[in-house]
Amino acid sequence: MPILAGAAAAALAAGAIAVPAVMSVHGRGHGPAVPPRPLDAKSVLLASAELTEHRPAAAHGSYWYSQIRVIKRVRQPGDNPPPPVANEMPRTGPYYPFRAYETVTWENWDPYQQGRPSRSVDRDVRISFATPADKAAWQRAGSPPLAGTKPFTATARYNEPYLELGPKGTKMADLPKLPDTVAGLEKLVRADRKRNLRLLTKFHAKSQEPSYLQNVVDAAMEIITSPAPPNVRAAAYRMLAAQPGIRSLGQVRDGLGRSGVALSVPAQALVSQRVPKSAQRGEEHLVIKPVSGEILAKEFHPVGRDGEAESEPVSSTLIVRDGWTDRIGAVPRS
Repeated sequence: MPILAGAAAAALAAGAIAVPAVMSVHGRGHGPAVPPRPLDAKSVLLASAELTEHRPAAAHGSYWYSQIRVIKRVRQPGDNPPPPVANEMPRTGPYYPFRAYETVTWENWDPYQQGRPSRSVDRDVRISFATPADKAAWQRAGSPPLAGTKPFTATARYNEPYLELGPKGTKMADLPKLPDTVAGLEKLVRADRKRNLRLLTKFHAKSQEPSYLQNVVDAAMEIITSPAPPNVRAAAYRMLAAQPGIRSLGQVRDGLGRSGVALSVPAQALVSQRVPKSAQRGEEHLVIKPVSGEILAKEFHPVGRDGEAESEPVSSTLIVRDGWTDRIGAVPRS
């Protein structure tokens, strides 16, 4: 087991999310008992960087497999007509007064060599209700159809980069070439931000410009959840740790019941790219697994008129498993 530097890294590796206020060199407290205090966001992120950096690099296979579960609160159709085929256009109306959720499980096989076949599968489309009272309210409303997704499989040869980082994106085979320093990654994010701002200005959509912090979080999430080398993923965690505005919310459970530490980031979410004024103010919560530093989930919590984020997310992206495999259709053993 690698030796981790820093008290925060040791605390996370032991599965703790709080540290005693007073500790002796033997791990026993002196003086009156003091309640533990949650680790701050910077400590959590730096500890995750340590854990990630000391993880051995895995040899690549032919395909990077990922299984993701997406849970979204169901919206009303809005002004858009129903799409002629499934999965074409998101609903843009307000949320139903009852709390109904659509859950979809995605499986993806992305090729190591750009241009080879890839496959995306969505399955296990389910509708659930927060409480029996919400289901009863749906029934009183005439039981309107709620599912906006149907199971399907798409196999294609996309000659596109794996990540959207850099002027031409980043191929999966080029992930080791990404910067492994905070300064290098931030330079890449700023260059992409400048380029995207020119495009938004050209199409009179500057109002859709996200904050610099959101650009950093999006780039870091792409890198951390990719098969990039450990040193590059560790640098992405350190880039997050260097940003002001991220705070720790302590221990939570994600949509799969897994325990983790939640970090809050101010954010905006567009209901639809086709509806520019549909931005919803809220908080993104990144849920990190303490014992490994892995990201378990990303959640979006709307902010109400009182300025407080809602306790329940309206959308969650849960990372179930990932890893290398040698062919489409096969899943990693571990």
